[in-house]
Amino acid sequence: MKRDDIKKILGENATEEQISNLLNAFHEKESETKKQADDTKKEIDDLKKQLNKYSDYDTIKKQLDDINKANMTEQEKLEEQKKEIAENLRQSRIIVNTAKAKEILAGENVDEELLNRIVTDDVDTTVALANKFKDTLSLLKTNVEKQTRESLSTQDLKPSITNVTQDSGAMTLDKFYELSAEEQDKFVEEHPDEFEKL
Repeated sequence: MKRDDIKKILGENATEEQISNLLNAFHEKESETKKQADDTKKEIDDLKKQLNKYSDYDTIKKQLDDINKANMTEQEKLEEQKKEIAENLRQSRIIVNTAKAKEILAGENVDEELLNRIVTDDVDTTVALANKFKDTLSLLKTNVEKQTRESLSTQDLKPSITNVTQDSGAMTLDKFYELSAEEQDKFVEEHPDEFEKL
């Protein structure tokens, strides 16, 4: 801003001292604002640098994990292998015990989901559960068979009179055809009227 601009703002009656004071105040404020802008820019630049330092954190962490894994002691490697072997052994036992349970329950119609509930990684527990389940199934079959026999033995199997077709004894065409040729001839000779009605 220039002196002429300030004179226009303050008017023609403004003194040189007033104009100088206002110019000085304006320049001080302008340099203060410029200094604040420079400080803010410097602060933003510093923050950007810090942000760039941390932006590759994941990469550095992965590299550190890889280094730690590579530097894993022999004991730690053995411990990890032990855990893997123990899990494999448990799975193998379950497979063997499943085969034993299926052998015990051979001939029974057992659902796979139910079989999986019976099988554990302990052979004694699996065998005991499979035998108990088989005994339960056998007892159930025996009870059903016994109840069925009792039910059948107490039923009245004599036919009622209404169930039996009544044969009046009269000759029908079907009965006539079932007779042998000699019987047919004899019937025709002895009962000519009845034969006419057929």
